[in-house]
Amino acid sequence: MPRRFSRSIGVAIALVLFSGCSGRTTAPQPPKLNIVLIVLDDLDARSVQVMTRTLRLLGTPGITFENMFVTTPLCCPSRASILTGRYAHNHGILVDWAPLGGFQKFTVTGGEALTIAARLRAVGYRTALFGKYLNGYPGDRPSYVPSGWDEWYALSNEFDFCRYDLNENGRVKRAGGCPTDYQTDVLAAKAVGFIKKAAQGSQPFFMYVAPVAPHSPATPAERHLQEFQEMPLARPPSFDEANTSDKPAWLRRFAQFGPSGTAQLEAFQRKRLQSLLAVDEAIERLVRALEEGGKLDQTVILFTSDNGLHLGAHRIGNEKLTPYEESIRVPLIVRGPGVAGPGIRGHLVLNIDLAPTIAELAGMAAARAGDGRSLVPLLGSNPPLPEAWRQDFLIENWEGGSLQIPPYHALRTRDSLFVEYQTGERELYDLRTDPYQLESLHDQADPSLVRRLSDRLNALKRCAGATCRE
Repeated sequence: MPRRFSRSIGVAIALVLFSGCSGRTTAPQPPKLNIVLIVLDDLDARSVQVMTRTLRLLGTPGITFENMFVTTPLCCPSRASILTGRYAHNHGILVDWAPLGGFQKFTVTGGEALTIAARLRAVGYRTALFGKYLNGYPGDRPSYVPSGWDEWYALSNEFDFCRYDLNENGRVKRAGGCPTDYQTDVLAAKAVGFIKKAAQGSQPFFMYVAPVAPHSPATPAERHLQEFQEMPLARPPSFDEANTSDKPAWLRRFAQFGPSGTAQLEAFQRKRLQSLLAVDEAIERLVRALEEGGKLDQTVILFTSDNGLHLGAHRIGNEKLTPYEESIRVPLIVRGPGVAGPGIRGHLVLNIDLAPTIAELAGMAAARAGDGRSLVPLLGSNPPLPEAWRQDFLIENWEGGSLQIPPYHALRTRDSLFVEYQTGERELYDLRTDPYQLESLHDQADPSLVRRLSDRLNALKRCAGATCRE
């Protein structure tokens, strides 16, 4: 498939890579693009709608991808996929904690050398992290700063929004409590400070901004405690699903929420939305700092989440891990030079696509043994049709969590979801007629269709690099 760049992105990258002939005078090269990657924690695709500043500042001038998915719906494996551009079965971080996952395994297996930060730093970028790194960080090394990062402001005890530790370039500081040290505000101030320093020079930079909101306990800033008091909990057709007889055994054992359980979910969702308002303000501060420093027109900003979250769908509350839409679908918004916004793209795009996209924006080879594909061809005004793009992808999960889900692999196509559990159980949904995944057709479907889906799923389970992009 020919790759079609937007004119401005293609020209910018070509000029960055071009070197004139010896002895000839060449025109000054334009500066490399700065890149800001913002990754929230447990932000589902629906809840982003309350982030009005973000939608105005990023969405209005940018491109919104309405079919953005994660390949492992769990924090640490997904973040490792974001940083490396690889499926979990290739980067090896299968769960949140050691020995099968977490920060410790990522470090000892060489994951730090594979991150997009390490690659960018090697070609002259100044790299900085603000917020959550990987689950289990810092382990027994409180002052540890991973390789690949020039500036490091990483959280531990990150789920306490008021009393946490912040590793500031190897020196650990203890937050004293809210409202002074409200976590999201502190990270925003550090990120703005980095931008102000960067604006004084010409070195390109990469910022990984990772606030913990709206992850549980989703503690809001005090100034937002009165917001959304009347907002009801969204109740799609899958909410508190009435009949789960078509579902696998792990899900059939869940009872319906009833009024009390629904009220608890509603209160929790209200806190989540409130906690997002500080992030919304932080993003506005970042954009303003870039603009005031004269860097906004040279900066691509990508906004997404590590996974979605159930808030009552299929009788599941405050959980991810599942192969269902609520768990795997997340927002993705991109704005910047060469991005032909405003626009909406319906292509299937993944968390493993972010690293190769950033690499190409920075003028590097996009693939570099990764499993994802660069989204640069989708950022211009003449993208390929969705039918000429990715048609399916792999979902993999090894963590049962409190849901006690058996390990599974799933194939998500443009119009179906096929799941195979380690127990031998299966699910199959036709998303054209059943977008809320209410009736599994695994016992009714044509056996030849099930066989084809299973064969494709087995191929993706073993894929690596180019075979994942076929």
